[in-house]
Amino acid sequence: RAVHRLRPKLRDYCARYRERLSRSTMTELVHLAKPLRGRRLRLKNRVVQAAILTQYAVDQRLSERLLAFYANRAAGGAALITVEPVNALPIQAERGLYLNAHTDAGLHDLERLAKAAHAHDARIIAQLQERGRGHYDFVTERQPVAPSALPDDLAGVVPRALTTAEAEQMIEDFATAAHRLERAGFDGVELSAGHGHLFHQFLSAHANQRSDRFGGDRNARMTFLAQTIEAVRAACGAHFLLSLKLPAEDGDALGITLRDAEYIAQKLVVPENVDMVSFVWGSQSPTLHWHVPDAHAPRTPYVEKTARLRLAANGVPVVSLGRIVDPFEAEAILAAEQADLVGLGRALVADPSWPAKALAGESHRIRACVSCNTCWGSISRRQSLVCDANPDLATGFEMPRSHQVVTQQGRQRLVVVGGGVAGTAAAASAILEGHEVVIFHRQRDIGGRARIAASLPGGDGLQGIYDFDAAVARAGGARFELGVEAQASDILLLSPDHVVFATGADSPWPMGAEGNRVEDELAPSLRDLVLAAFSHRARMGQHLVLINSENCIWSYRAAEFLCGSFEHISILCPDQAPAPQEPLVVRQSLLERLAKHRIRVIFNACAEPRDDELADGVLGYRDVAHGTRHTLDGVDVLTHASPRIPRNGLWREIRKLGVSTCLVGDSKQPGRLLEAVTAGRQAGRVTRVHGVL
Repeated sequence: RAVHRLRPKLRDYCARYRERLSRSTMTELVHLAKPLRGRRLRLKNRVVQAAILTQYAVDQRLSERLLAFYANRAAGGAALITVEPVNALPIQAERGLYLNAHTDAGLHDLERLAKAAHAHDARIIAQLQERGRGHYDFVTERQPVAPSALPDDLAGVVPRALTTAEAEQMIEDFATAAHRLERAGFDGVELSAGHGHLFHQFLSAHANQRSDRFGGDRNARMTFLAQTIEAVRAACGAHFLLSLKLPAEDGDALGITLRDAEYIAQKLVVPENVDMVSFVWGSQSPTLHWHVPDAHAPRTPYVEKTARLRLAANGVPVVSLGRIVDPFEAEAILAAEQADLVGLGRALVADPSWPAKALAGESHRIRACVSCNTCWGSISRRQSLVCDANPDLATGFEMPRSHQVVTQQGRQRLVVVGGGVAGTAAAASAILEGHEVVIFHRQRDIGGRARIAASLPGGDGLQGIYDFDAAVARAGGARFELGVEAQASDILLLSPDHVVFATGADSPWPMGAEGNRVEDELAPSLRDLVLAAFSHRARMGQHLVLINSENCIWSYRAAEFLCGSFEHISILCPDQAPAPQEPLVVRQSLLERLAKHRIRVIFNACAEPRDDELADGVLGYRDVAHGTRHTLDGVDVLTHASPRIPRNGLWREIRKLGVSTCLVGDSKQPGRLLEAVTAGRQAGRVTRVHGVL
């Protein structure tokens, strides 16, 4: 009876304790959680989703996937959603992968999008921009228009110069589109004047050589953007938001410097007209990669310069952009008053619930962005947005889910062989479906090939992909058998309903000039050499030569890491460029680093190793373009990154016994990280469709 009397008090105490604990975790990010109460800009917290192109629209219409993308990020806790560029101008009508904001035919789709954001107490604005002469390649829908008929600095596309009347009409069209968005229920627009696009081109002395009122000195070059701001403000209501994205430094000697950026901000960021401003780096040029700093860049690389530009913003709230990954980084920026808001692009692609998890004290559950720029690469190839860390992007599987409860009869047993990214992804998916999972991994630490890559330059955060899935699997009761080389008997003993093989791949030894295999003692694989360097920090040799037949980004990052172990590094590459499968921004950054480390890359080079030459430290190679043979002297260590061959002998053995199986990742077909994670996730679900789970 005494216990019975105490039970309500105990429940009350526990409730108060949980509430106090909840408040304590929330207050760790007090600045991130603090509402913003501006003149027009009123937000529930300080997280802004930065505009990022998805190309999910179909014929200028709102697809269900595009709607899910923005609805998920609003549901995930972002206070303000910035929708990717819309077709605001009649000349943009042929861009079928962008939403229609240039005619009333697009109103219904825009209304649905606005309602989806407002349903989660998020405000929503749309980005207005025109690329002008700025192109990644020669594939254009039409001849571009620009301030002046000067070739694009990246692709060389030559635009047609806008007439004065055309420029004036464009200003009016932007304002009309803004008013149409207001009618559709949008809270505002963002004028994107960075990244080397049209507004940026008008601001730049390098791109703007006009002699009318839109060209001339610095003040005159601001006219086009200034009048667009005024036109939008005049066309829309008093509560309609207007945000600016301005160039900070574009890397052009005749372009925008930090001092120019300060001057532009002082003149254009007027509190009466502008409600929010952000600054971006780089342009459509060799500095394109500046605007999406990858994992080789320091975290939050632009914070200090943004803080300086904030002083020129006339008190208008400033958004800090650029590789903000961790909530505590965001909190530190706000606490130090280096910005008023934080803008997340790629981080919210990786996990739409980043804000909600952070503010609930669950930052450890965030699926972190690894800054790989696969997302950017998909868009530059005119494909839909994808993400290595989040292959379920904008689908029903994207948002956090509880583990499914299935009946004992429906519960099946899945065995996963291999604990790399594909294997852990399969385990997590099956666990979320409510099934039993046992995973074998021959090493004591999960991750496989990705674990090695995570320790190389540019691998920062890569471990988050397999760690995230492993944590989901463990939370659902998956059994991990680590340090166990699974045998057929181990698998059969478990009586599995289905076996997923994610056993990876091997790199074969390169062939000599006479067709003989080079001994592994003379030419260890790049993987083995890197593992040796992890434990042997002293100098390992003078001249390392890498036969880079695979020519992927991993091999170049390994070479960067090995710079600390060798005096000189030479790379023989059979192709004409490094890592051709990688996005342009990744290759731009790579070339800069290779030059910095003085790594010599010989392209169009096919290695021709001969035993007699290798004994004297000489490696022969053939110039594929000219057919001539050359040699590298003083070679004391030779390694190779060869095309991988699937390791699937155990799969063949189990399959012959009639057990239901599938191959995922490199054990099926060696490929990129995205393909491995995607295949793993699907393996935990597809088996159910096939009647196994």
